[in-house]
Amino acid sequence: MEKKLHTTTITVYDRDASYQQVGELLHNHAKNILLRVGYPLERHNAAIIFLILEMTTDELGALTGKLGQIPTVKVKSTTLKI
Repeated sequence: MEKKLHTTTITVYDRDASYQQVGELLHNHAKNILLRVGYPLERHNAAIIFLILEMTTDELGALTGKLGQIPTVKVKSTTLKI
């Protein structure tokens, strides 16, 4: 399957509860992450993480599926058509 470029936005609504899990999942896919930008919202105990990924759609689905199973995390992805 062909690797494509994707953008993914991860919103963490409770950093204390889930940031470690999110970090471990992203670490496991580090070879596919071209850009990772995180913005902590300390006052709200939340964070937003923006990623640019190069992977197959199956790999993207596996990653976003695991992230989406974390109760305080929401994920949105887009495949770039370039």
